[in-house]
Amino acid sequence: MIELPGEPGSRCSRCALSAAFPSITFDEHGVCSFCRDKMVVTSDASAVERAKQQVTTLFAQRARPYDAIMCNSGGKDSSYTLQLAVEKYGLRVLSFTMDNGFVSPTARENIERVVDTLGVDHITVRPSSRFYKKVIKATALLPLYQEQTLRRISAGCNACISLVNTMALKLALEKGAPLILAGFTLGQIPANAIIYRNHFKFFQESRKDSLDRLRAAVGSEVDEYYGVSDAVLDRVESYPYNVNLLCLEEITEDEIVARVEKLGWRRPTDVDGCSSNCQLNTFNNYVHERKYGFNPYELELSHLIRKGLMTRDEALAKIADQPLKDLHMLAHKLELSEDERSALGLPSACGSSRASNVEPEA
Repeated sequence: MIELPGEPGSRCSRCALSAAFPSITFDEHGVCSFCRDKMVVTSDASAVERAKQQVTTLFAQRARPYDAIMCNSGGKDSSYTLQLAVEKYGLRVLSFTMDNGFVSPTARENIERVVDTLGVDHITVRPSSRFYKKVIKATALLPLYQEQTLRRISAGCNACISLVNTMALKLALEKGAPLILAGFTLGQIPANAIIYRNHFKFFQESRKDSLDRLRAAVGSEVDEYYGVSDAVLDRVESYPYNVNLLCLEEITEDEIVARVEKLGWRRPTDVDGCSSNCQLNTFNNYVHERKYGFNPYELELSHLIRKGLMTRDEALAKIADQPLKDLHMLAHKLELSEDERSALGLPSACGSSRASNVEPEA
């Protein structure tokens, strides 16, 4: 067995995982331990089959006014998931977008076009810009989350998605919707999270340490945004199920894009190769690679490679597509101080001309 502990540029010869990925090993052919683990593929297939059976039962139960709250980022995956919910499963859906202030203008237009074409109701919630920027700065500068979590997602994206999930839960409880839908794929989430009951009180304990650290950095506003009041929770008779429909589909990215384009969706040109909606993804990826030496999308893309839904070359091209020239603009928009820029290896506020030369460190 050959150990490659973080050699720059070393990747599995089959998938996109790099030598810096935690616990990875390579055989004499350069094939990683994840690709050789048949249990990974087998357990995922079993989880998908169980989820398909659950969906049949869950979706037979309908509610008024909405069967489901759909977390709609405007990206290709959430747009396609919304299409599945409406056209394949016949659900009455309330589309919900959390506008973090970094949504691509094209993604905003995609949200409008897609919900109008599908004929669903939609609402947008925008948290305080001041609060959100403090959260993202904290995720970039401080250790907030466990290493296991950061194998599949950057700290910034995790904080954002946690906020989306909390807002979606509040909305589902308010509207009496039994389902919360999102457009995650396997690799982005573990197999046991394809369908799960969103029992907030149960999950509170597992989130306590990270929320305590975030609260210490950002302030008591964390409880307002990431919490649900006891007055609401005490009235809950049944928590909604979170369902990730895209995990049940055998479909390539090109096929997804082709289908949502018929709804009026257009690919943004102002985001990195791993996003189709959020400009901040470039900053989050940069910070993650600098800290840990690997791209946070490696696990997801490698899963798609193993399933035959993406080629290795396509995955590597997506990882390489990072508009680092935008880092200065993003740092300015996040209101990073000179000290904070320096800590993250970013150019100073008066050195924007050098921003295009910023490279992530392994």
